[in-house]
Amino acid sequence: MIHSTHVKGIIGEMEFTIHLLKKGYVILRPINPNSSYDLVIEKDGLYTRLQIKYLTPKNGRLRVEFDRPKRKIGLYQERGVDAMGIYDSMNDTFYLIPLDKFKNKSGIWIRISQAKNGQIRNINSAIQYSI
Repeated sequence: MIHSTHVKGIIGEMEFTIHLLKKGYVILRPINPNSSYDLVIEKDGLYTRLQIKYLTPKNGRLRVEFDRPKRKIGLYQERGVDAMGIYDSMNDTFYLIPLDKFKNKSGIWIRISQAKNGQIRNINSAIQYSI
């Protein structure tokens, strides 16, 4: 079934929420639907503001955007988001990407399967962000 972008966003948030609850996180949701983050998660006294993305891999990779160029609102980290929560809809897997590792970048590719050409250098392996 093909879902609209809005429905994909809802599914991504719900799947990520359930996944984190099972891992022992406390989940907080902003009252304002226009907040720059979708969830705040807490574990062991550490709070993290997350923007959740529902993504489908292409050629063994996921493209994670750190901004919204069509809306011209700037980088998520400049708007109070600490990390991107990625829901890989095809593989039902979850990744948590801290934005402080990627200052001033508009996005990255994360590889979920080995490159066909065998490249291993300069690859953002998804496994390191698995949650």
